[in-house]
Amino acid sequence: MFFEKILNFFDLFHQSRIVNYLKKLEIKYFIDVGAHKGEFLGYLSKLNHKKIYVFEPQKKIFEILNHNFKENKKIKFFNIALGDKNIKKTFYVNKLSLTSTFSVSKKTLFSKIKNFLLNSKNSYIHKHSIKTTKLDDIMLKEKINNLFLKVDVEGFELNVLKGAKKLISSKVKYILIERQFYQLYKDYSPDQVELFLKENDFRLLKKFTYPLLHFQDNLYVKKKRHS
Repeated sequence: MFFEKILNFFDLFHQSRIVNYLKKLEIKYFIDVGAHKGEFLGYLSKLNHKKIYVFEPQKKIFEILNHNFKENKKIKFFNIALGDKNIKKTFYVNKLSLTSTFSVSKKTLFSKIKNFLLNSKNSYIHKHSIKTTKLDDIMLKEKINNLFLKVDVEGFELNVLKGAKKLISSKVKYILIERQFYQLYKDYSPDQVELFLKENDFRLLKKFTYPLLHFQDNLYVKKKRHS
């Protein structure tokens, strides 16, 4: 898809800028939630790491992801959707697959422009039911610490964070999360995400604004506790 190729071009700059910053943090364990075809994972895998845990719910996309990185034995793949409850939810598959989501789209000027560029009447091409699982149920048993958690799930970020509350409290040191500048989804609230992170002792460390200026990837770090 031509539009996706354009976005991939800008991603080269955006993703590499983030990972170049991460190099100095000396992180060994990563979780990539919403990995898609591995656009960000490709950069992460080049860092000095011990293990990367990768989550992508779309089956066809997951097959591409798994094929692209199957030689890296330090990557563990999960074809699983994450959320705050272990329930079935409606998943909306977008023509631009990297924007597929559980979130319900709003009819805004920005969404109309996006649909026009994709030559699509709706924000999604089809929908189906997928079971969501809490990240806590999967990762708490892993013997790892000082984790880096990246969440890119198109408006469903707060749900993923709530399902990882125990992990975030005990094992996560850094969180990279997308903040959209336009209200694309009905239940999306960047302020609620910010509040959740603040309540769990995380502070903003660095902002990475996407070249097209429609969102930021914000990096948070856990505050040091004083005795």
